Amino acid sequence: MLAREDISAVLAERIPVQAPAGISVAMVTEYVHRCLTAVPVLHVALDQSDYEHMRIFGHRLKGSGGAYGIPALTEIGCAIEAAAIGSNRAELQRQVAALEECLSRIEVLSR
Repeated sequence: MLAREDISAVLAERIPVQAPAGISVAMVTEYVHRCLTAVPVLHVALDQSDYEHMRIFGHRLKGSGGAYGIPALTEIGCAIEAAAIGSNRAELQRQVAALEECLSRIEVLSR
């Protein structure tokens, strides 16, 4: 799980992302956009204490972040999944905020 200091360090500057082999820049850009559109849904799930939805999202993010060349999303996904399993609302709030911030700093590099 990312500690608050680690999140701050990771998010202190732009996060350059190079599309991995076999994945186009457009696909990475679309992935980041889909993650961004999921954030409001996560806020609703959190408001409704829907920890199962949060767990599933975290698990999927954990698995997909690295595949798209964004290991920070994998770490945040892992933290969201763990916090949801533990019904840790405060940690979920922190991690959703970290996700939002991380996504806002991603810069997909053209090849």
